[in-house]
Amino acid sequence: MEEIKSKTPQKPKAEKKGKNKKNKKNSLLPITVILAVCTMILLILCAAMAFFVGTGRSINDIKKMVELTSEVPSDSEIPMTFTQAEVDEMLSETYVEGQNDKEGEIKGLIREEAESKGPSFINILRKLYPECMVYPGDGTFYFEDVDTTIPKNPYLKDNFVTEESGFRYYKENDKVKSTLCIDISSHQGAVDWPKVAGAGVQAVIIRAGYRGYGSGKMVMDEQADGNINGATSNGLKTGVYFFSQAINEEEIDEEVEALLELIEPYHITGPVAIDVEKLDAETARTNSLTADERTALVIHFCEKVQEAGYTPMIYGNAYSLFHMLNYKEICKYPIWYAYYSDSLYYHYDLTMWQYSSNGKVPGVTGNVDLNVLFEEPAEG
Repeated sequence: MEEIKSKTPQKPKAEKKGKNKKNKKNSLLPITVILAVCTMILLILCAAMAFFVGTGRSINDIKKMVELTSEVPSDSEIPMTFTQAEVDEMLSETYVEGQNDKEGEIKGLIREEAESKGPSFINILRKLYPECMVYPGDGTFYFEDVDTTIPKNPYLKDNFVTEESGFRYYKENDKVKSTLCIDISSHQGAVDWPKVAGAGVQAVIIRAGYRGYGSGKMVMDEQADGNINGATSNGLKTGVYFFSQAINEEEIDEEVEALLELIEPYHITGPVAIDVEKLDAETARTNSLTADERTALVIHFCEKVQEAGYTPMIYGNAYSLFHMLNYKEICKYPIWYAYYSDSLYYHYDLTMWQYSSNGKVPGVTGNVDLNVLFEEPAEG
């Protein structure tokens, strides 16, 4: 599911030439004054050029600044000036040097990407904009400034371990700090739960139902009850999720009530999640919702789940979490993040990472979603 800011150029190296009138006295004092004045001018020009080039100002902007500092009076009555040609030469050399630095940095990133796993434009953008959450959507790229007030992602890239089976874990000091979790719906058909548990899966999130994106009709998953019974009976930590297309609080209430009725007979220790996704269908009933409206409905869902004594969770990819919702308002709840890749790209803390949609698990027919649940597995 689903990547240019450059560094400030180095200070100009162009040689600066100064003209002055001859002093009447042949002594060391005028030479000292001349050197002091030249040094001051050079410092002013360097600072001005470094600032303006670094902030993307044009040559004309820099020239205006230089015009204000090109004549520096002194107590020794030695006016120091630069000709327009000298100013143009110095500024051009500095600007070219800055542009070369930018070009070299960008070319280096492109080459690095191409030599590692093939060119990927979004990965290049993400490296150039580490201060942003960069993600695609609607045929463009979005740059979401990282909010430093929100807890950041604490998980180190090198601590993720992927086995030959495709199962992925997070380790610290050689100790596993995550649980392997799968999510299941009727798309997988009948599941052999003893075999799933025997394969090393310790947790599962089961689809409870969905609401039609066009009709608005609510449908419970035909395999939900059997899957919950099979998972809990075989010792798996079990949660549920609902694919919502609700457009008002009454429909959210209806979805939560159906969920609670479904799971009431079982010992549910996992999260109760709401699935928020972008649908390409023009007739999708939630397309008209604003981010504020959708956020309010998701929070209402989470509050109702909490009131019932369960742990709410919000599922989505970067587009749905940051563009369709107001992330700062929802991040107080556990986040289940969908991002299919070998490495996790996410700036904030999260509860679960759905890293693959084509996993293979004994006991499950066809492909299945694989997740890293960031908690230590139960002893046993």
